[in-house]
Amino acid sequence: MAGLVQVAVCTANMPRTIRTLVEVFGFTSAGGRPRWGEFAARLQQLPSGDDTAVMLWWMLGRQEFAQIELFHHYNPPQRPRPAGWRPSDLGWVRYGITVSDFDAVLERLSAAGESTLTDPVTVDGARRVCFRESTSDVIVEIIEETGETAVPGVRPGPALTYAAASVSDLELARRQIREVFGFAEIASDALHRPEHEALWGLEGARRTCAVFQAGEMLLEVMEYETPEPKAPAPGALLSDQGFMNVAMGYRDRDELLRARDASERLGIRSTAGMPAVSGGFYLRLVDNLSVEMLLAPEEFASSFGFEPQEIAPPGNPFARK
Repeated sequence: MAGLVQVAVCTANMPRTIRTLVEVFGFTSAGGRPRWGEFAARLQQLPSGDDTAVMLWWMLGRQEFAQIELFHHYNPPQRPRPAGWRPSDLGWVRYGITVSDFDAVLERLSAAGESTLTDPVTVDGARRVCFRESTSDVIVEIIEETGETAVPGVRPGPALTYAAASVSDLELARRQIREVFGFAEIASDALHRPEHEALWGLEGARRTCAVFQAGEMLLEVMEYETPEPKAPAPGALLSDQGFMNVAMGYRDRDELLRARDASERLGIRSTAGMPAVSGGFYLRLVDNLSVEMLLAPEEFASSFGFEPQEIAPPGNPFARK
């Protein structure tokens, strides 16, 4: 069975974003690599062809098969988030991190020069607050770990909790998610209720919502009535600053093959061929919403950034012992 295993973000300042994730939240570096050339362009549907050049980096929390993937594209050059963007606009809009040291995280966040959008609120006994990370311009929700919000893991650190998208047709999104990924829908208020829209600046918003159990993480999909969502600008690229996409991870090739066949029956085409042993391709769902389909058997964990580096004490998080 697939799971939501990756949040992919395009940042204008990769070292700064990495530092925030390490020093504020306690994520661990899993290394990175450059990518270039025609395949990278085709995979992400970029116009730069063989001249494509991008640097990526992986960050790990406590879960074995979950990560944040950071991108900075040099060709095509990364473009800033369009002015006036709101988290009701179509596309991937925010993600959540559960932390065991909520107060300490907020202190470190402030010391790092980041500000929360509101004061924390308590939801079912756990405090929550959002900030708009300055170098990626992505809204991140910070969730206090309690008995109700605890997330198991294989190592210390924070946990990736959910990813959220805004779509124009919730019923079509439901069908695609059920048939391609096989995710089961759970209670629509399992993550948020309408009054929580104020956390990310949409107080009074009217929307319908669906929430899916996507492996160890949750997938939240909204259709907004107000504020009326805007579509991405013509010519928008995955290399643009912001929340690029998510990845659905597979350990077994046959399961990925079934998902690809299901997507093709729905008229959804992939950006690359089926990987023989490991690798992936991208799909475009409703409203051109991008999802990576990643085949990553356990023996290839380090190749895809699912194993932490050996790192020195804080202060130089990338130096090997």
